Amino acid sequence: MQGSSIHGGNSVLGSTRMDNSFVVLPRHKPQAQGIPPRPRGASSPQPHDETHSGKAMEESFVVVDKPDSAAASQNTLSPAEVGQNGPLHSNTSGFNATINVLTRAFDIARTQTQVEQQLCLECMRVLSDKLEKEVEDVTRDVEAYEACVQRLEGETRDVLSEADFLREKRKIEEEERKLVAAIEESEKQNAEVNRQLKELESKGNRFNELEDGCRQEFNNFQFQLIAHQEERDAILAKIEVSQAHLELLNKTNVLIDAFPIRYDGDFGTINNFRLGRLPKAPVEWDEINAAWGQACLLLHTMCNCK
Repeated sequence: MQGSSIHGGNSVLGSTRMDNSFVVLPRHKPQAQGIPPRPRGASSPQPHDETHSGKAMEESFVVVDKPDSAAASQNTLSPAEVGQNGPLHSNTSGFNATINVLTRAFDIARTQTQVEQQLCLECMRVLSDKLEKEVEDVTRDVEAYEACVQRLEGETRDVLSEADFLREKRKIEEEERKLVAAIEESEKQNAEVNRQLKELESKGNRFNELEDGCRQEFNNFQFQLIAHQEERDAILAKIEVSQAHLELLNKTNVLIDAFPIRYDGDFGTINNFRLGRLPKAPVEWDEINAAWGQACLLLHTMCNCK
């Protein structure tokens, strides 16, 4: 899609005007080779206003019409001329004339419309719709401003006298001084509050540091307490084991194990040696002597332990 900007006072054209923007060249042959005829409306300059801008846009496109039979017969060369110039020269001359006509038409359109490159019909319609929308927006803004101006002009305003104006001015100045004083007092209070806030923040930081230290010490104490409790439990367990061994040792008698005293039938025995004899159970005197020797050794050991 091609775009361009329209300068000057040209008005927005609609699609109906764009439909008539093509001009058909006259059917007669150009008077001179390489000099195309000017299109209609291009002989005299037109002022750039809203009435003539549409005409300028209408003449911005030129269509070269095909020559009719009469013009074709007039433009037909004689056999002698064909023999002299040839068909190639004739076709080249016609093509050059067409190119010159189109170039001249574009120059005229660019001069009258102040546009470097022409728009197609679809592009022109899109641009026209956009410009019409902008015009509608501006028109609504203007109407709103005019309504506001009329409303303001219709309002009644009380005009103060010189004395009333001075009195109101002094009153407003007094209120301003009070407000300034209140603002200064508020700023002082704000500065004091900020100072107190900084002090509280510093104290809070110190308290946080102390709290962190206390927590660290408490954690260390907890670890030490746990270690002491574990050590105490270990010692108590050892004490219990020692007490059990002590009780076992207290219940144990070496003399009982070394010199067991029992009986065997009618005889008392010490280390399985019988003490004495009977007619029905004669005991060897060696066994009796050994038994009494064990008894003497037991008495001697008991005396030494005391």
